[in-house]
Amino acid sequence: MKKSIEYIVSIVMLIVLTVFASPLYETAVAISFALLITVLTLQSISDSFSIPLTVLQLTGSVIHGVFSQNPFCFLLVSRISTPKHDSLRIFTPALFLLTSGLIKGEMLYSVLFYSAIITVISAILYAIEKLIIHYFDTKDRLSHSVSVCALGELSEKKLNEELRIKNYLSDRNARLEERENISRNIHNSVGHSITAAIMTLDAADMLFDTNPDKAREKLGSANERIRGSLASIRRAVRVLDSEDKPAPLSDLCDSLESICQSFTMDTKIKVRITTADCPGDKLIPSVHSEFFCSALSELLSNGVRHGNADTFFVSLTYDSKHLQLTVTDNGKSDFCSDNSADKIEGGFGLKKLISYCDKNGGKAEFSNPAGFKSVVTLPIIEEEG
Repeated sequence: MKKSIEYIVSIVMLIVLTVFASPLYETAVAISFALLITVLTLQSISDSFSIPLTVLQLTGSVIHGVFSQNPFCFLLVSRISTPKHDSLRIFTPALFLLTSGLIKGEMLYSVLFYSAIITVISAILYAIEKLIIHYFDTKDRLSHSVSVCALGELSEKKLNEELRIKNYLSDRNARLEERENISRNIHNSVGHSITAAIMTLDAADMLFDTNPDKAREKLGSANERIRGSLASIRRAVRVLDSEDKPAPLSDLCDSLESICQSFTMDTKIKVRITTADCPGDKLIPSVHSEFFCSALSELLSNGVRHGNADTFFVSLTYDSKHLQLTVTDNGKSDFCSDNSADKIEGGFGLKKLISYCDKNGGKAEFSNPAGFKSVVTLPIIEEEG
């Protein structure tokens, strides 16, 4: 559309100049209108007709100049702006001069000489024009590049800000998780010890009048339990789970057996444990080992506190990919599938066991077939010492 308007303006100028400068203006006007219609028709069809259009412009301009005896027709040729043929504008002034000279009857060699000079000057001006256009294009591209770089810098700052926020949230979540781990360790490791110490103190109180020596023995045992609880609290606050090194499975087996023996000694309750199927040289994360010890202490204390159990069966099994702790007692409990969610939600200990298992890809299951049964399973990834 823009090109069509340019052609219209050019041809109107050509017609006006022809009317005032040509003695045969009627013929010139008719040719100009015919040229206008033809050029606009070809221009509106497609840009693929740029070569025929250019040839038509040159031919029509020559015919117009001869019949009208007016060389201003080459103003139309000078409006050629097709990118592929833009260089044709270099020859437009020479054609104008050549046509004008031939119409006036000047010497051919003189016209050709001056046409050549005009062509050289036109080429120089064309080159200068291209350099100026290239300069401004380069300036525009540079300005665009600066804008793109500025936008990129803003985008990078935004990404850095988002990364900073994510790191802050990650650190905050890590602190919250560490806080939860500490609370779990304190509850699991200290809760059962204090419970056992209370039961031992109650036994000592009952034996104080009849058997003072046995009562003092119980008091000493309770004292050791309380001191051990204090040490557990300090250890839970001091030790970070992420810095723990892998430990052999045999250490876990020994720790579980020690917990069962201490529990039996303090409460006179029978605890049978089997760990025969566990390879002692297998390495597991220390956090898992600590968790299983805390879980066993929690389940033993819960069995006595909530179910009045007097017999426990403990089993630790390993199948190359999972480590499973099973604790069964003969206690009496109203725990069932209908109220399990409420019971677990109301109990701090079981909820912590489930939370730890879920975070580590394991599971904790509780049932009450005949007594209370707990099955705690964790996946074991190969650890290197």
